[in-house]
Amino acid sequence: MATDGAKPASPWAARLAGKKAIRSYARKLAEPEDIKDLNITPMMDMMTIILVFLLKSFTSSAEIVNMDQNLMLPPSMTQLAPKQAVPVTITKRVLLVEGDAVAPITNGRIDPQLKRDGDNGYYITPLVETLSKVARREKKIAEMSGQKFEGELTIIADRNTPYRLLTEVLYSCGQAEYANYRLLVLKSRE
Repeated sequence: MATDGAKPASPWAARLAGKKAIRSYARKLAEPEDIKDLNITPMMDMMTIILVFLLKSFTSSAEIVNMDQNLMLPPSMTQLAPKQAVPVTITKRVLLVEGDAVAPITNGRIDPQLKRDGDNGYYITPLVETLSKVARREKKIAEMSGQKFEGELTIIADRNTPYRLLTEVLYSCGQAEYANYRLLVLKSRE
């Protein structure tokens, strides 16, 4: 019933007008309004900073070393706390960097074929190559976190490791930019 004198709209016309209004509203929803491209670069920078922070801050108060018959640490009266560093392990049978085998050890010696200068050489080629890769990674982390690369190692050696083998390992570590090292020992109860 129209009170203003206009003709009443037919139900068909009202339905058609309703459909038009719905289509118009749906089109407005589908068309994005001037949304600028999402710039994810700042978010990526933030995630990288968080990742570097977590990697550098993840430390433990003591080294975790799996002891077995191939690795018995020497006792010591030291009071120094262990420091987080790249672990180089010398067992009776294998030389490890970060838990990965680098070179086999037979009778307290590295195979002369794995040394740059043969049997009398000190340069253990696979050890230097592996530590060089680790040094590149550590330098990149240090650079991203704004810290200085210190080139520190933790030497974990069996108490019966021959001095010659230990000096070969230390020399090779120095050639891969790791001149600072600590020897991991067992704290004696006395």
